[in-house]
Amino acid sequence: MTSTSPDTLVPRLASPLVAVLCVALLTSTALTNICMLLLVLLSLWAWTHFRWPDSEWALAKPLFILIALFCLWDLGANLLGGNSLLDSLQALRHVRKFFFVLLLWPLFTSPKVARHAMLSLGATVCVLAAANLVWTLVLHHPESMTSFMSNLHGQILTGMVLLLVHAALVQRYRPLQLTGLALLLLASLFFAAHRRTGYVLLAAGSVLMLCLLWQSQNGRRRRTTLLAGMGMLAALVLLAGLSTTVQERVALFFTEYQQFLQMAPAQRSQLETSVGLRLQYFLSSWVIVQDHFWTGVGSLNFKPLFWEVNHAMGATNPVMFAPNPHNEYLYMWTTKGLIGLLLYIGIFVQACRMAALRQESWQRHGLWMFVCLFLTSIVFNSMSIDMVEGHFMMLVLLVFLAPARIWTADQADRSAAAC
Repeated sequence: MTSTSPDTLVPRLASPLVAVLCVALLTSTALTNICMLLLVLLSLWAWTHFRWPDSEWALAKPLFILIALFCLWDLGANLLGGNSLLDSLQALRHVRKFFFVLLLWPLFTSPKVARHAMLSLGATVCVLAAANLVWTLVLHHPESMTSFMSNLHGQILTGMVLLLVHAALVQRYRPLQLTGLALLLLASLFFAAHRRTGYVLLAAGSVLMLCLLWQSQNGRRRRTTLLAGMGMLAALVLLAGLSTTVQERVALFFTEYQQFLQMAPAQRSQLETSVGLRLQYFLSSWVIVQDHFWTGVGSLNFKPLFWEVNHAMGATNPVMFAPNPHNEYLYMWTTKGLIGLLLYIGIFVQACRMAALRQESWQRHGLWMFVCLFLTSIVFNSMSIDMVEGHFMMLVLLVFLAPARIWTADQADRSAAAC
């Protein structure tokens, strides 16, 4: 679908800004803020000319309503927690990523803008992955070069690998080149990254993609797809097993988990290992959930209450108990109650339902895979608190949902002919 704005200058201005934003998102916080400010100003102009194409508003309306209700409930939860209206309104900045989805929507209805966003993200990730391999394996630095994007590193690497494999297998577009890029990203994930979440995401995403590819086939092709998929999963396990980094990180997980279980409650609250802290965060967050089950305590009240609960369990270092439980589900439940949590999950459920109505398999499956990775990742991290992760998911929703088609029919034909 092309932009319905009569002024074609809007997509022309938005396209380079979005491309720079995608590069900045993985490299520079300051540049990310500047790009977002410019895109917001441009979107205000775009909305004055925007007209919904036929049937598009009917598809987007439930998603818009859920996002609006979620933001309103965030405001209400803080008000119910005894905070002033001014403070509660200022606290809405924590859910601004969802608000940006509504605000920037008309810019991304242009397929050109959506394509440039995805291509810019992909190119940036590939360059960073290659540089990270050189930094870690050739120059022998102990920490990965991409440690500044630690939480997002595994998620975006895995997502791009799955997109590349999907394009090579389903669209059959430049399979050798795309497979080579996918292997580059996998090498960076297995040999030059230290985030264990990426391994879990790759497993979950690979299983989902195998199911999607299997479902799209029929007859004997289903069995062939299943066998080929199982072979690829086995190859991934073998590749991961060859990495000493993966072996060490997985072994450390089990060691830290056993260490936590063997400690008394008072000792657990003083344990500062990655797994130990998360398990302690989960336990203390659940205490808050039980006392504020339906409406939560509000995001403004969470920080002091979180420390109070952990201090009562024996914690002595308040710095280690910042207002981040490293679990988005628990964070939403503690701050907004079960009502807020259901609204939050409902946004992604509706996004998947909307994607199901898109004609492009790459567009449908891409959204589903990234949502799967996101919903898995937030078991271990709180993305609404971390700016980069929240902005990345905002871009994913806009890229895959705002345009009716990312690739027009004639472009898809040219891609197939180039194979």
